[in-house]
Amino acid sequence: MTTYDHQMSVRNGVESALVAAALLTTLAACSSGGDADEPTSTTPSVAVPTSANVTLPTGPLALTEPGEALLWSDTALLPSDAFRPDQQLSGFTVTGIEPAADGDLPDSFTHGGSPFFIHLTVTQAVDRQRNALSVAGFAGSADGVTPALTLTPPDNVAGCLAPPPPETLAKGQSYATCLVALADPDTQLTRVIYWADTGDDQFDYKSAPVVWSDGSPAPTSGTPSGSVSPTG
Repeated sequence: MTTYDHQMSVRNGVESALVAAALLTTLAACSSGGDADEPTSTTPSVAVPTSANVTLPTGPLALTEPGEALLWSDTALLPSDAFRPDQQLSGFTVTGIEPAADGDLPDSFTHGGSPFFIHLTVTQAVDRQRNALSVAGFAGSADGVTPALTLTPPDNVAGCLAPPPPETLAKGQSYATCLVALADPDTQLTRVIYWADTGDDQFDYKSAPVVWSDGSPAPTSGTPSGSVSPTG
């Protein structure tokens, strides 16, 4: 087992307003006699911020350990590169997950899945960058355990821009990006997880993901969506 330079767990509260990315269903009928069988729609109750203003903790960095439960806009300190987990930490701030609008993505990309946009901000946490900052290991999830198939979006997708990450960042600098999670029809993805399989027992996020949500209990029934595949 590789010994990491910083062993403590951390949960850094970001000084931006917390937003709920839980999905709401509209009323099936109104009291004035609407059709009770009228279909409902799912939209985010609040627009999800596409980026966060991140303030890193002072003092030594402390790894966010597997199994941590965070709220939207909380920052986790995780390996900059999931394949080199013992080398360097970066800050990862998930501001929320929201369903894509109809027509945002072509059928050739979704292949019948329901797309959701994951918005996150990556922050340089060290003085000297050794690894390229990567969002591999992040995924949408219905239950906080099972990852949905999560991919880098095509270029120029409205509402989900993922430009190439900067080659280098100074400590405390950030960049915002977006991922697309694909759900089975009628499945709602209300959580984002970091579940990277690092191959190191100390960083076993696959067995115990870090989970971002609005704090509501995870569903206990239904079929979680998605192919168990890491971020593309």
